[in-house]
Amino acid sequence: MNVVLINQFFPPAQAPTGILLADLAAELVRRGHGVTVLASAGGYGAETGAPVPEGARVVRIGPATRHRADSASKLADYLSFYRGVRREFSGMARPDALVCMTTPPFIGLLGAHLRKRNGVPFVLWCMDLYPEALAAHGWLHPWNPLKPVLKALARAERSRASTVVALGPDMAEMLSASGARRVETLPVWSTLEISPAREAEARALRRARGWAAGDVVLLYSGNMGRAHRAEEFAALAEALRGRSPRGRFVFSGGGPQRKEWERKWGGLFEFMPAVAGNSCAAHLLAADVHLVSQQPAWTGVVVPSKFPAACALGKPVVFAGPPHSAVGRWLEEADAGWLLPPDDAAGLEKAAGAILDANLRVAKGANALRLFRQRFAPAANCGKVADLIEQAAKERT
Repeated sequence: MNVVLINQFFPPAQAPTGILLADLAAELVRRGHGVTVLASAGGYGAETGAPVPEGARVVRIGPATRHRADSASKLADYLSFYRGVRREFSGMARPDALVCMTTPPFIGLLGAHLRKRNGVPFVLWCMDLYPEALAAHGWLHPWNPLKPVLKALARAERSRASTVVALGPDMAEMLSASGARRVETLPVWSTLEISPAREAEARALRRARGWAAGDVVLLYSGNMGRAHRAEEFAALAEALRGRSPRGRFVFSGGGPQRKEWERKWGGLFEFMPAVAGNSCAAHLLAADVHLVSQQPAWTGVVVPSKFPAACALGKPVVFAGPPHSAVGRWLEEADAGWLLPPDDAAGLEKAAGAILDANLRVAKGANALRLFRQRFAPAANCGKVADLIEQAAKERT
């Protein structure tokens, strides 16, 4: 079977979507399939991501420059990538199956077109949803004349897919309501692992950073984007101020909201650069509690990947976000941390009274690790995506 995988980013770029796609490519190659990846030649920050899987053919599209974050440049990158992918397909033998992720937005329309014209089965693997993300961002108001056009494009993309893969139950519900005929819920996985050597590295890292053995470090690591919030973390930091042991709120990463968060809460939070590559596991393991957040408007539009990573390392999570979101449901189901819904003062005070309890943190961390093994294990979830592709390819035979 020959499979084509499409995503704007792919290793050595460190974008999380590309790393997931590399895992899938490796699994398909392991199963004996031919794999061609169409990805941008452009970079995504420090190029320290997973290695390119052996046996996969990778076609790089466009110039090898770093992608910029401003909207006009992003749109130009998207359009260039669309044109490059279409050119590649014009000279390519018809594949047995096609997998489209969702970067750039609406790249799945190519899959919808090929399925309609040539009968090529395609799987739409959703990392986020468009145009729903534009509405959540506040860029697509109900009166905008583009809204019905973009909704129609999304419906065409989703309805023609052999299978649409959602990252959580909230995303699956949105996809089913917007035209997807067959939706499978498969959360993203994490390849992070706990080992004695990594734990020793994490302890050394704590000492190097000046985190005392008795400090309770609550770590937010990753993008500080518009889908995220920190109001509840600031209120929690205020509630823990002056208590013993000391609670330290550490924010590592970048993103469009970092400067604003530093301005508003620089007296409560400690900020440091992003940590990526081989140092990331020890960095995450060095914390006692992980912080994950989601704006209510983004429920179902994205599913924070910080949560599976925390669970993989057996760390309890404080989640500032809606209880009915995927992370909210998983957290409650497993008792893997503390939920801080917006404007819930009683819940916040209850969490503040419990987070400093070392035994409770250990118990909730064990629950998080158990949840990881049940829902976010890489071999199981990556294998299920590969199964769906193989099933889709049978449509053609």
